[in-house]
Amino acid sequence: MLRVSVSQSSLQVDLGGLRTGDSRALDAIPNARTLIRLADAFMDREPDHLANIRDEAASVIGELGVIEAIGVAANFQRMVRIASGTGIPIDEPDPEFGTAVRAALNLNNTDWHPLSE
Repeated sequence: MLRVSVSQSSLQVDLGGLRTGDSRALDAIPNARTLIRLADAFMDREPDHLANIRDEAASVIGELGVIEAIGVAANFQRMVRIASGTGIPIDEPDPEFGTAVRAALNLNNTDWHPLSE
């Protein structure tokens, strides 16, 4: 979905920036660093951490922005759980693309943390 959104917009986004948190690579996305921190906190499943980051994010993107960002994250979680629960197989219509994205994002590197730099 991200690939389609980026390709249909006029944004020039280096997907590697999503993995590294490199703000230079994400200049085309307003408040990218804040959104990455919010998404990471959402996935951490630590309520206190999420509350702190949510408050910080609200000061940058506003309360409506936080609601929209968390709604997008929750929707992705919902879609994955429905697909998994109903036995819908995960298609990879373009395995070469998936391999290229995983390599570009360095997803096989287990020592990496998005905001460790």
